[in-house]
Amino acid sequence: MAETTRKGDRREARPIGALIGSVIDPICAKRGFASADLIGAWDEIVGPRYARVTQPEKIAWPRRESASSRGATLIVRVDAGMAIYLQHETTLILEKVNAFLGFAAISTLKIVQGPVEPSSRAADRTAPAPISARSEAHIKECVEAIDSDPLREALERLGRGVFRAVERL
Repeated sequence: MAETTRKGDRREARPIGALIGSVIDPICAKRGFASADLIGAWDEIVGPRYARVTQPEKIAWPRRESASSRGATLIVRVDAGMAIYLQHETTLILEKVNAFLGFAAISTLKIVQGPVEPSSRAADRTAPAPISARSEAHIKECVEAIDSDPLREALERLGRGVFRAVERL
């Protein structure tokens, strides 16, 4: 019995990452990124303080003529209010980026102030899980004597967070 399918006609399931890579890699290459890995791991590299207010824009690699340069320049877009804080932590950010890359590829961090697109991870977050009615009543009872509205609301949020953590256990 002859085989009816040829080897080239057969389509196999492939990971979506393998398909997307061919689309994303040329875009990343234009901006100096060897791959999208640095962009994808940016939130973990800079931590929660800077994850929402920064984004890597481009890596500017030195030209061959200026081979005396030690490494590339990472250009980072930062919300205007956080630029000064990021500037003070430039050395730490460079260490984390180079540790992620596996070698000292980046020697300079250039900060560009401007609006930062919201992270997809920040948009994916859902509302916190509700707590039991009994816990909610207990929180209200504990803070009802507090006259200051902002303080009472802050303590209610804190109480909900504590009960949410305890009820998860």
